[in-house]
Amino acid sequence: MYNMSDIKINSQQIYNYSIALFIVAFIVFYFTDGLSKYIFRTNAGFYRFGPIIKGLFEMLVLLYGLITLRNSKLIFLSGILLLALSFLIGQFFLSFNYAELSFLENFNSLFKYLFPLILYLIAIDIISHKKYPVLLLKTYKSILSINSFLILIGILYGVAVFRTYAGINRFGYDGLIFAQNEASFIFIFSITFVYYRRFYLGIKERFFWVTIIPSIFVATKAIYLFLVLLLIYHLVKRVPLKKLLFFATSSILMGYLLFYTTLNKIIINSYGVFMHTYRKGGFLNALLSGRNSYIESKFKPLVFETWSLPNFIFGGQDVKSHYVEMGFLDLFLFFGIFGSIVYLYLFYLIIRQLRFSVYFKYFFIFSLILIIATAGHFFESGIAGLHFIILVLLSRVEKYKLT
Repeated sequence: MYNMSDIKINSQQIYNYSIALFIVAFIVFYFTDGLSKYIFRTNAGFYRFGPIIKGLFEMLVLLYGLITLRNSKLIFLSGILLLALSFLIGQFFLSFNYAELSFLENFNSLFKYLFPLILYLIAIDIISHKKYPVLLLKTYKSILSINSFLILIGILYGVAVFRTYAGINRFGYDGLIFAQNEASFIFIFSITFVYYRRFYLGIKERFFWVTIIPSIFVATKAIYLFLVLLLIYHLVKRVPLKKLLFFATSSILMGYLLFYTTLNKIIINSYGVFMHTYRKGGFLNALLSGRNSYIESKFKPLVFETWSLPNFIFGGQDVKSHYVEMGFLDLFLFFGIFGSIVYLYLFYLIIRQLRFSVYFKYFFIFSLILIIATAGHFFESGIAGLHFIILVLLSRVEKYKLT
């Protein structure tokens, strides 16, 4: 028989193991993705070892989740099993009508979709311990600070590996983050985190500027959209009407005077890219970076010409040929109606753990849904999922002002 002291010790050990797994994964994934980016940009050889490392980590976490099983984990393990079955059924029925099916590539995408759900099996142990993960916070701030420093180096010296975009025609630097879409969500979550700490917890720190300023130079539409939405929220929620015009004018003017050379480059480059896309396909095409055309060329042919009835229920997407790059549409194509409901329900359970004030939480969820719907690459990005779970964990402060 175990006494109460044994249970407390075991609980502490589980918390320590969970924190250690999270921190090691965070560090390893960041630097392996950075190495992959370097190899990819320099054409130095095989670069897709990141998914292999993440896949092995997922297997380790699943085993760990089974060993430390509890009711809250059982819900997620059951959901993960249902999603895997939905995927297999969808792929099976799709194979009858689509001979070019890339099952291994689709199977790799399955693990990307499942990554944040599997990772949450560790987060459950951290949340249930009711102890703020200070070491995770320090690690998070350190890694993002390193990346912000690399963005600065990239801007000053034009380091190609640190660029957001592979081509030379678009301005942007995201450090060692491999994909531009992942960079968008990483910075959106970090901006959310530092804003919350500064304006709700009253914590003034240099990390606020270490996050906000580099995010501008990443130069993705998703980050700019979120910054505009956040500015509007801030002005409406926190700035008196009589000060609103003065605050907005002075902030824009001061920011432009401080960074006018680089900002001119960003504005001119972004405008040129936008207008080029606009001339090719119109305003909506420019706004969605051409993704609206994927509905005609990829979504409709798959759903209305290739799918059979079971595919509507369980999904069936070939990511090489029918990837739409719009989050909720891709989720539907991959898992169908049944799988999408299961997946979104599990994400709802995770989002419930965010400890933001009510209005700020609604604002964040609305902004996230809007960006996922138009930008994609959130559900199927392991790195974006990792940073989202970290945001959930680091938002859990017991005493803060809810205004």
